[in-house]
Amino acid sequence: MVESRELLELFSNVLKKMKKEWTKQLEHGISPSQYFILKTLEHSGSRKATELAEVIQMTPGAITGASDKLVSEGYAERKGAKEDRRVVYLEITDKGKKFVKFMFEKQKAVTAKFFEGLSDEDINHLIRIYQQISHNLDTDSTIKK
Repeated sequence: MVESRELLELFSNVLKKMKKEWTKQLEHGISPSQYFILKTLEHSGSRKATELAEVIQMTPGAITGASDKLVSEGYAERKGAKEDRRVVYLEITDKGKKFVKFMFEKQKAVTAKFFEGLSDEDINHLIRIYQQISHNLDTDSTIKK
């Protein structure tokens, strides 16, 4: 394998810069985890806190705390299940949908900036590489020692 130390340092540096840039785009009073909650609700419809926690990989308590702000800001609302009023679902509002659409457009522009100056051939190589990395992560989530 190529010098793995240099690869790891570059990979880590790029991830940090990308995360910083994406987080900067969210400077609308919404945390990244709150944005992921909204994106999940937009994509899959209303969910219970336990379901969101599993999908987003957060604790149900963290979901409740994050969703409190989304509800107070009007991005989401809580609704009781018709069959059992003890069950509460979080649902995205029209304001939340507009915010997700707005952020999606901003993220597209930021992502385009990340890959600016790369040729189509380089982009195709990256796609192939990311697909392989994704496959590796899907098939073996444990690190061999």
